[in-house]
Amino acid sequence: MAGNELPAWAVRLRQERISRLWSQKQAAVRLRNAADDQTRVGLPDVDSVQRYIRGYEAGRHFPGDLYAELYCRAFGLTRDALFGPSREEPPGESGIPTEHDAASLRAWITASNTSDDAIADLDLAQAALAESHTRMPPGPVLADVSRVHRQVQGLLRSGRQHPRQARELLRIDAGLLAHASLLLDDIDRDASARAHGSVAALCAEEAGCSPALAFSAQAKTARWEGVRLGRREGARQFARSADLARRGFDCSARSPVRVLLASQEASAAALLGDAARAGRALRDAEHAASASPADSGLSTWSCPRPRQALYALSVAIHLSDPDAALRAAEMADAGWASGDPWLYGVWSLIRVGAGIAYVMKGDLDAAGGQLGAVMKLDPPFRITTITGYLADMDALLARRRFAGDRRAVDLRDQIRVFTAEACPAASGQEGR
Repeated sequence: MAGNELPAWAVRLRQERISRLWSQKQAAVRLRNAADDQTRVGLPDVDSVQRYIRGYEAGRHFPGDLYAELYCRAFGLTRDALFGPSREEPPGESGIPTEHDAASLRAWITASNTSDDAIADLDLAQAALAESHTRMPPGPVLADVSRVHRQVQGLLRSGRQHPRQARELLRIDAGLLAHASLLLDDIDRDASARAHGSVAALCAEEAGCSPALAFSAQAKTARWEGVRLGRREGARQFARSADLARRGFDCSARSPVRVLLASQEASAAALLGDAARAGRALRDAEHAASASPADSGLSTWSCPRPRQALYALSVAIHLSDPDAALRAAEMADAGWASGDPWLYGVWSLIRVGAGIAYVMKGDLDAAGGQLGAVMKLDPPFRITTITGYLADMDALLARRRFAGDRRAVDLRDQIRVFTAEACPAASGQEGR
């Protein structure tokens, strides 16, 4: 800048103000009015803001982040349009920091477009949605998770918060995104589930919190992608699922999700045929359960005894041990009988898993008995996990050993109708 030539941004600020026929005092009022209520409390009075405007238009100092944002709101222009793509700093003595610079920084740090109470409400909403997942079909829960996620993103994108509040919002959104990933898997949206699990991990990293929930969601997605590919072609995905679950286990505190992650590792290891790793992971789940706080079971991230039994059943089936699978089913039933929470998804998978074990043993009557009540599930509750287990049973029933057996034909017909009528992305009744 040569001589007394003003920087381009200072000229634009003055021109935009004059084009609107605003005096400097009127512009000061407009800037204060452009702030939200909480930010406005931290701003100086109109006369002080007017002095800042006079200094900006004289090119003595560039507006700080807060006042630059207020200018953009008041004028309805983007930063690039108002200040240019690069910020011009006046040289020499005018670059010495002033009390205004400190005041501007203080106002920026203390400004917020939300409150601690509002953030606490969002956290409670996230927990309530994780509970509702255990009793409602995925469609309506996913809609609610997406709604709360949009609320959080609206706060993060539309203004600014205290750094501590921003970290809390990112932590909450990490949980919401991981939950959305689980639900998207339930309605057979693998690509979207994978994307949401990945960004959930990124949000957790930015929040400085454990990415355990994101790893759990990603492990589930990788496992089911492997299942759809088949055991041979899906080996790479099973290995990835087991490794993601282990990473989540290693970075999680003593909490129910730690039990879930060890159980997920066991299930994926069994699909790989790695009995030793599956056994170790199941033992890790047992130890984690004994060391974790009391688990109410009313969360998609929890792993009470019946859900642990479900993973043990899955391991046994994939390692071709139907007797161990039936013992696991009995353990789940004993847990429910003693008061453990009844969750429709876990119960359905236990019944189908026990049915698979009976098919493996050649007892089709007992298998049919296990399937009876599951076949009555309303279509919105027929999640991908359940239809996936039924597909495994159908493959067993299609084997030569059951050729000509009318019971096998009948069971396969029931599975076909159940799967054809499934619509987990739709709304449904609140759970049972």
